[in-house]
Amino acid sequence: MKTIMSEPGANPDPLGQPQALSELLLYRMNVITRTSSLPMVRLFEGEFRMTRRHWHMLALVVEHGGLAASQLADLCWLDRPQVSRAVAGLREQGLVDPGPGSARGRLVVATPAGQARYRQALARVVEFNAELVAVLDASERRQLDGFLRRLQQRVKTLAAETAAQVPPARRSRR
Repeated sequence: MKTIMSEPGANPDPLGQPQALSELLLYRMNVITRTSSLPMVRLFEGEFRMTRRHWHMLALVVEHGGLAASQLADLCWLDRPQVSRAVAGLREQGLVDPGPGSARGRLVVATPAGQARYRQALARVVEFNAELVAVLDASERRQLDGFLRRLQQRVKTLAAETAAQVPPARRSRR
């Protein structure tokens, strides 16, 4: 399969005026994410016996001190049945338990084993992250961080504007 990409330097403003799929910011970010996914999948499934989805949820539960299923769904961009299945998987591994309170709205909290697994996995992800950003010097990393923060704010604004103007597709309604 041949990938069509513009010649480097052929477009003086590839991010501002993209002329091909390969020049779109979101496409390029997606390529980085997908390319980094395979090592992460191998790490989580091989070393930690958990899926990336389980890792994501466990990290959120540990970092927030417990979350309700509805909060997990929002933070993970998943629907409630997907969250329920993932939480059940984490419970089977002894990594989370239901917190105090009634069944409805009850928090999911990390067990001591879940907190330990989180710390172990986070250390490995931090190593991978360090290797990834090692191509940038400290100044470039600070610049990139600032750029990403601005892009995150901008995408929130654009998402809100789009939501106000365009009705959701049937499959994405919650």
